[in-house]
Amino acid sequence: MLGSGKSPAVEVFEAAAQQRSTSIDPQHLVEMAAGRRRSLTLCTPMQMVPEIVRSLAHSNVAVYQVQLLEE
Repeated sequence: MLGSGKSPAVEVFEAAAQQRSTSIDPQHLVEMAAGRRRSLTLCTPMQMVPEIVRSLAHSNVAVYQVQLLEE
């Protein structure tokens, strides 16, 4: 859950999606860029989570919650 779903967050997630092992629904990114979404589900290795959170913090995007979803 993010404090803001605007451009800085979208840029961080777009960069993360470029990683071979990370996938994010492109429609969710469009909704986030439009300000209609403040959370999204992504598939990435656990080791990437701290880096993504640091990148969001560096872009002044508050991260309120990170939740592990298991199938």
